[in-house]
Amino acid sequence: MSWSPSATVTIGGIEYTDKALNGVSINYGRSNVWEQARASFATVELVNLTDSLETFNLNDTLTVEIVNSSGINQLVFTGIVNDITNSTRVSNALGRVSIQRISALGPFAKMSRAITTGAWPKEYDDDRMDRIFTAASVTVDTIDTPGIYELTSVNHTAQDCYSLASYYANMALGYIYETTDGKVGFANESRRTNEADTDGYFLIPTGAIITGGITSNKTFTDVANDIILEYKANATVSGTNATSITNYGRRAMDIMTELEQGSQAQDQLDRYLALRSIPRTSLSSFTVQLELSALSNAQRNTLIGLYMGKPIEVQGLPSAIYNGTYKGFVEGWNLVINREQAALTINSTEAAYSLVPERWQDVLATLEWDDVGATIQWQDYE
Repeated sequence: MSWSPSATVTIGGIEYTDKALNGVSINYGRSNVWEQARASFATVELVNLTDSLETFNLNDTLTVEIVNSSGINQLVFTGIVNDITNSTRVSNALGRVSIQRISALGPFAKMSRAITTGAWPKEYDDDRMDRIFTAASVTVDTIDTPGIYELTSVNHTAQDCYSLASYYANMALGYIYETTDGKVGFANESRRTNEADTDGYFLIPTGAIITGGITSNKTFTDVANDIILEYKANATVSGTNATSITNYGRRAMDIMTELEQGSQAQDQLDRYLALRSIPRTSLSSFTVQLELSALSNAQRNTLIGLYMGKPIEVQGLPSAIYNGTYKGFVEGWNLVINREQAALTINSTEAAYSLVPERWQDVLATLEWDDVGATIQWQDYE
């Protein structure tokens, strides 16, 4: 059975579909693992065939839905109208045709305009993120708990909530994100590892990928092998990776944090050196055509519901692009919709940049050593 997106755009409570909807483009997330996500945005083009005055306005809620393979409308964007541009395409004795271009922004844009200040106590990363989201008056999806990194007390001058959330998410080796229903959340450093361990990697069929647009990337920007990490009261820890310096030259980095504990500062330094001493090849951009028959209904529905941090796997890529099976995590995506087709361009980074060693607080309390023999001896592993 053929599939088409049958998109519906709703602006200020009024639906626009069919011929009135000329095209939609939606963007979420970030381009790589080292930065934080920017505000999502959508651009919608409407064809005005009747020279009518539309009633949408700035600050109206704009949503985009497409029909998935199960025939259910699935929400793919929620934002607030930020810009309206009108232009005439045809104007003659037979009538006028205008194109109305509407842009909308996700909740991070609201956070960037919310200012907070004050003295904050010593607290863990989950409490710090909750404090910032509350000050921004946004709807929260999930803040991962329990907290991992303890942050020192601080007296903040007036700053916008988006910048603060990005700053502390970086400090906790996590990330902030938006959902397609207009919420925000914070994923700590363990979320991706836990999800990959629990659910595995979602296999994207190569037959649905447009081979002409695949881009992989390995860059010196990722390399750091001589690192100083600063934490509470200007204390520092430092380290180098001699092999990386020999192979790639000395690549220095100074990382500023407000970590409270020296042991956690050392843990972060060790992780940065482990992750950044070796450049890795990431599948930085590739496009999936959602209407292609190479996708099963279940696979198409999963891709329509894509989210930041989704573990993905791609096999059978051209060797010049990536040699072997690629495993990574979704960092961002662009969804372009017209009347009959939908193209999903995914940005990802190689899985090793996101995976962390297992921490005891992430191990389920119900885990049992069922497969370990009663007579096993330590020397069996020596």
